[in-house]
Amino acid sequence: MQLFLDRGIRVNCSDDIFVDALSVKGKKVLVTHAHTDHAKITKSNEYFMTPETSALLSAGEKGNVNCIQQGKKFSANGFDISFHNSGHICGSSQILLENSSTLAITSDFKLQNNLLTKPAEILHADLLLMEATYGTPQYSFKKRAEIYGEMKHWVNDALGKNHFVILGGYSSGKAQELTKFCNEYLSTPPLVYKNIYEKNKALEGCGISLGDYLLLDNNYNESNILIVPPHLINDNLISALSGQLKKKISAAVATGMSFGHFKRFELSDHADFNQLLYYVAHSKPKAVF
Repeated sequence: MQLFLDRGIRVNCSDDIFVDALSVKGKKVLVTHAHTDHAKITKSNEYFMTPETSALLSAGEKGNVNCIQQGKKFSANGFDISFHNSGHICGSSQILLENSSTLAITSDFKLQNNLLTKPAEILHADLLLMEATYGTPQYSFKKRAEIYGEMKHWVNDALGKNHFVILGGYSSGKAQELTKFCNEYLSTPPLVYKNIYEKNKALEGCGISLGDYLLLDNNYNESNILIVPPHLINDNLISALSGQLKKKISAAVATGMSFGHFKRFELSDHADFNQLLYYVAHSKPKAVF
């Protein structure tokens, strides 16, 4: 079994299969999760992914998509393949490939649970191909429950001052967690931006419960909390909303990465350095890439 970085990951034994490939044609492609740097569906390929990933991508309308439940083994191009929970976002998967040897591909993963996902399953294989977004010792994340507690205190403090609260989270994954957080920790259905609303509905169609939320439609009087994608949070938005609502705005972004001068909660969906080491130690592969 050979591995190549080729418009994604290409695995070769008697034939090729691609993982999270973005610029291939006429291939069989395994998709680990719905973030756009890992998934771009076209009509020219045959895709394999979980139902939740398909729902987030609205993939059924765009291409030849096979929905495979996690843990179910299937075959393609001479490989025996199975998807396994990665704990990254809803429906996100690691991939186990078996042929002349075994290969585990983690893609993005984390070993902490959150309101919607369980920790990644640790796979055992001859070869381990690991995504290491935070692969240096400086990255050490707090426990999720601790961060939820900090967020609850911050939001309630802002609401107590009659501020309008904006929370930033990626439309696929983090925004759904924030929706659930607002319901479980704040007992407040949030307003949500249109593409977040659509993805929330898509996951609910897969049986995932997020709680109550409202589509943002000039209805700012219906909630004092708004969830938007992070790229929309800027000084112009804050100023415009403050003027419209006649209130001060408190804005924060939930991400493990730095984000300008706004409040940040280190709510990462990736493994930190210690989690990476823990995975390798318990997976015990013959080689790690």
